[in-house]
Amino acid sequence: MNKGIYVSLLPKGKIKRTLTTESGEVELPETTIADEIILFSELDFEHYAQVVELLNTIADAIPSPPKNLTQEEINAYDLLLDTTEDLVTTLEQEDLLCGTLTRTLLEDALPSGCTSPASADQTKNMILSAVSDPMRFQFLLNSVLYDMKDGIALDLDKKYCALKELVVSQHLILGDELTTRYHFRSVATYYCFLLLHFIVMKPRVLLCQCCGRYFIPKTKKETLYCDRIFIRNRTCKQVAPGMKHQIEAMRQTVIEEFDRAKRRMYNRYSRALDKKTPSEKDLTLSEYYEWLNRATAARDQFVKGELSQEEALSIINVP
Repeated sequence: MNKGIYVSLLPKGKIKRTLTTESGEVELPETTIADEIILFSELDFEHYAQVVELLNTIADAIPSPPKNLTQEEINAYDLLLDTTEDLVTTLEQEDLLCGTLTRTLLEDALPSGCTSPASADQTKNMILSAVSDPMRFQFLLNSVLYDMKDGIALDLDKKYCALKELVVSQHLILGDELTTRYHFRSVATYYCFLLLHFIVMKPRVLLCQCCGRYFIPKTKKETLYCDRIFIRNRTCKQVAPGMKHQIEAMRQTVIEEFDRAKRRMYNRYSRALDKKTPSEKDLTLSEYYEWLNRATAARDQFVKGELSQEEALSIINVP
C-alpha cells in the first residue's frame, strides 16, 4: 500500500486506522473521532515550532527568485534540506502519525529530483508550507472547538470556508460486503476529514470545570467534569464533588481566563503574519507555544493548589 494513513469509519463514531510507513504497516489503536479530535487539539508543538522558525530564518538567506546562487546561498539551501529531514525524522520518533503524514506531504510537494538549487525558491516555499501544516490545522481546530463550546454557529462562508469542501482518496474493498477506506497523506486532510464528521455529529463540547480542558460527555446527562486523571490516579469527575466551592471560584477566574487568553495570544500571532511593520505585541509561532506551555502549567498548578490565583493569572496574562 502507498504510505499514509488508511481510515475506516465504524458505528458510534469509532474509527479503525492503519498507518503505512517506510517500515511497513502499523495498526493504530481503535479510537473515536471525538477522542482523536480532542487529542490533536492538545498536542505540544513548542519545540517543533522552534525548528520551523529556524527553517524560516535559513530560507530568508535564499533569494527569491534564485538566479546565480552564491556558494553561501547554496550552503543555506543544503542546510534547509538537511534541517527539514532532521525535523521530520524527530517528529516521526515522537509522533509516528504526524511525522509520517508530514513526510508524505513533503514527498507529494517535492517529487524526487525537484530539490536542486535551481528550484530553490519553489522548494523552500513548499517546505515551509508543509512543515507548518500540523500547527496551522491545530489553530483552526481549536478555534472550532472554542466556538462549539460557546454555542456559536460555525461560519462556513467566511471564517471556516476551508471546511466547506474536502477532496479525499477513497478505496472500495470487496469482501463479504463492500467496505470503504479513506487514504490520507497529510496531517491537515486527515484531521479535517475527522473534523467534518465531528461537526456533523453535533457533539456537546464542554470545558471541564476542574482541569479546564475540552471534553465530550459520553451521555446526555448534565456534567461539568471530564474523566481525565486529575491527581493521585483519581479523575476530575471523582475529585470535583469534594472541591465544589473551590472549583466554582476557579471557573470564574483562572480556567476561564486561560481559555480567553489562549485565543488572544493566538490572535497576536495571527495578526503579526499580516503586518509589514512589526510591533512589540507580535508573537512568533514558537513564542506562542512557549507561552501556551507556561500558561497551561500555571493553570494546572493552580487547580492542584500549587499556585495562588494571583500567581497563576500573572503567568497567564502577559502584556
